[in-house]
Amino acid sequence: MDHTARLLVISPHYDDAVLGCGDLLAATPGATVLTVCSGVPPADAPLPQWDRECGYRRPHEAMLAREREDSLALAALNAHALRLGVLDSQYGGPLDVAELRHLLAGALAQLRPRQVYIPLGLFHDDHIRISDALLDLYAGQQDGAAWHAYEEALYRCKPGLLQKRLARLLDSGVQATPQPGPPGAGERKAEAVRAYASQLRPLGLADGGGDPARPERYWLLERLPRADGARS
Repeated sequence: MDHTARLLVISPHYDDAVLGCGDLLAATPGATVLTVCSGVPPADAPLPQWDRECGYRRPHEAMLAREREDSLALAALNAHALRLGVLDSQYGGPLDVAELRHLLAGALAQLRPRQVYIPLGLFHDDHIRISDALLDLYAGQQDGAAWHAYEEALYRCKPGLLQKRLARLLDSGVQATPQPGPPGAGERKAEAVRAYASQLRPLGLADGGGDPARPERYWLLERLPRADGARS
C-alpha cells in the first residue's frame, strides 16, 4: 500500500464494491478498492454452503477464483485492487471489530484517501461489523477526508433495513445525507459485474439485471456536535 488514494471504496467481500459502487468507480478512474474479507482458508477447511452453491469443491479454490474474478472486474473499471487478507466469517467465525479497526486504521493511514466510501452495514454480519469498525475510525478522524456510506446492492431492498441503519447512525452522532450518484447502470459496470461469473447465478443476477442495475445511492457522513458544543 504505497500510493495515495484519491477515492477509496472499502468492500467487505469481493464484489460488494462493484455491485454497490460500480458506476462511481467507472466515473472515477484510478480509484482504489480495498477488500477486507480476502483471506484464503486452508485447503482442509470445511466447505460452506455458499461455496457449494457457487460450484466449488474446496473453499480455498473458491477464494482464489473470486480473487481472479475481482481483478478482472476492477480492471474493467480502471480501479486499483488492494486486499486486507481477513478471513470471511464463513471460514473463520465472526469478525473481530477491534482487530478490524486496527487493520483498517493502518490501511487508511498509508493510503491517505481524499474521499472514503464505506459500506452502510446492511443485513450481512460481516458488513455490519466492518461498517461499525469504520464508523469508529470515522468518529476520530482528523485528516479532512470526506466520508460517505454506500448502500449495499441486494441488501438495501430488504424492508426496513436501510431506515433502521440510518437511525442507528443518527443515535451514534453521525448524520447521513443522501447524495446524488452517477446515472445507473453503465456498460462498464455491467461488464465488471459479469466478471463475477461464479456468483451471478446464486445471487440471481445471471440475466444482467436486478438491483445492481438500478441507480446507486450514497450518504454523506457528518459528525453531529455534542450538546456541550464540542464535536462528537
